Amino acid sequence: MATAEYSVETLVNDMRAVVADTDDDKKIIQQVIPLAQRIAKESGWIQDTFYECDPDQGFGITVLHEEADYTLLVEAIAWLPGRGVAPHDHQTWGVVVGLDGDEVNVNWRREDDGTKVGYADLAVQNEVSVGPGEVIAFLPDDIHSVRNESEKTSLSLHIYGKTLAHIDRSEFDPDAKVQRPCPKRIRKQA
Repeated sequence: MATAEYSVETLVNDMRAVVADTDDDKKIIQQVIPLAQRIAKESGWIQDTFYECDPDQGFGITVLHEEADYTLLVEAIAWLPGRGVAPHDHQTWGVVVGLDGDEVNVNWRREDDGTKVGYADLAVQNEVSVGPGEVIAFLPDDIHSVRNESEKTSLSLHIYGKTLAHIDRSEFDPDAKVQRPCPKRIRKQA
């Protein structure tokens, strides 16, 4: 007897149960990681349209689920070859699992105390390559950047505790030591 495929709808229901049980970000992440790995093993829910990217933005975001109160966001993000995004924070917990291709996540460490408005002194903490089924997780104040170093579009699934479009987040320029509001990204609904 074949087992039913793990779907985005089932993932969302499982995530609702996790966040109903605790509000501790670290505990939530620990419970969401295996769910992300489980859905990454499936492919029936992935659509060709998820690979569509905005050439100016360098990536494409397809919203798969967003709670009405802007909690529990699930989106597929496709990264064009040679493109990425500047260092940024999320101001919510997040779990990212690779689906197709590899993407490089650079984790940054803040060297200053954050008290000077518009200023941030960042240093590279480490780099992690996230391929199919591999997971990286973030706490609200973690800072990371992403780039696709391959010659094909990569795809990953992003799961967040809040909708990023409704949060005041920061983007960083490590060379200029600047912290500024994160730009609003172009998103499309699945």
